Amino acid sequence: MFRFAVLLVAVVACASLTEALVTHPCSNNRPHPTSVTLTGCTQMPCELIRGSDIWMELDFQAPFAAQNLQYRVVATALGITAPYELPPDRAAACNWLVGSQCPISQGEDISSTLSMPVLPIYPLVTLVVEVSVIDEETRTHACFAVDARVVVG
Repeated sequence: MFRFAVLLVAVVACASLTEALVTHPCSNNRPHPTSVTLTGCTQMPCELIRGSDIWMELDFQAPFAAQNLQYRVVATALGITAPYELPPDRAAACNWLVGSQCPISQGEDISSTLSMPVLPIYPLVTLVVEVSVIDEETRTHACFAVDARVVVG
């Protein structure tokens, strides 16, 4: 219960400081979310401050029923595409649903949050970050991409 209360306060605080961001669709016609909000980012490229966490809120309509949801993040910088490894607790999207829980139903309106660390060791580069929500059958429920750059705070 305490974890939920802290998450709710964080989401409300972030929502008051942000507005929906226009993001890029992902390849292969994967479903695009209805709304994406990133703290401190109202236009691209988003500035990712070393040593901070980026808070995201994502709203989408589930195209499939699913038992479990996971976040997958891929970054492309300097011509190299590589997975961005989220800690297991952050990658488990079911832990971060707001107002619903897993399993989810087809057509259900889903709101979820995600916190991604920007480590102090990251190079100062421009990159594209792609975030996907996938289910246990690796079907994509939502996917978006943002242009970003890592900066010193």
